[in-house]
Amino acid sequence: MITRRQRILLFASREQLKMLLGADTILMDGTFSTCPRVKINSYADAIMSDFEPALITVIAAEFVGATHSSCYFHFTQAVYRAIQRVGLSTSYNNDNDIKHSCRKLMALALLPEPIIEDTYDELLAAMSIEIKNKLNDLLQYFQGQWFVKVPMSQWCVHGFSMRTNNNAEAFHSRFNRRAQITHPNMWSFIKFLQGEENRFHHLRIQFYAGLGARPKQAKTIAIQRRIDNLGQRYYDGVISAMEYLDGLSYTVAKRKK
Repeated sequence: MITRRQRILLFASREQLKMLLGADTILMDGTFSTCPRVKINSYADAIMSDFEPALITVIAAEFVGATHSSCYFHFTQAVYRAIQRVGLSTSYNNDNDIKHSCRKLMALALLPEPIIEDTYDELLAAMSIEIKNKLNDLLQYFQGQWFVKVPMSQWCVHGFSMRTNNNAEAFHSRFNRRAQITHPNMWSFIKFLQGEENRFHHLRIQFYAGLGARPKQAKTIAIQRRIDNLGQRYYDGVISAMEYLDGLSYTVAKRKK
């Protein structure tokens, strides 16, 4: 989409729009505050995006009946940025107790929604006074942001087979790399879009000819298996909510120093 004054040019083929509007799940990555109001006839059951505050009301109005959840990767990224902002980066990297407590906060989103708040309270009660004091600013942020500002239903990703919108972001990243330059002129941009449409057309043919999706990495499969096993053990009464959270904390992606 290109905007100039009040004029808007939309580039899409009928084939692409048909697939988009017929999808069960739609991944979003973009800025919607400046988008025009357009009637959307979509039958999607689920919408996933990053944490754009303006999106909550817009999606509720335009995608009536769809479940709007946020990307788990962006959730953990937001918590990690808060860790850096409150001056805990060194402690996170060097103090295993601090790191483990922070990763438990990130893992809360993987729990069933009805037990998140009670498990958070248990987590606080189990912390030593020393750890709680060190994490005070982070805990203040977490409570204000994720229990007050953002609905819990939006950041809880328990039971989701797809917990991130990284596929959408990867497409946009590839799109930008292929364009090579920022703000190309109109003719170069149109030529580039024609190449993208040609690529999409061939991918669609391959898909309907039986080509499967790119196989998941062994690491991703192993993490999902651990999450599933922990969930089953919790529902079977083998482990407590706190043990469930502790196990999930080891599935949170590690960050490089």
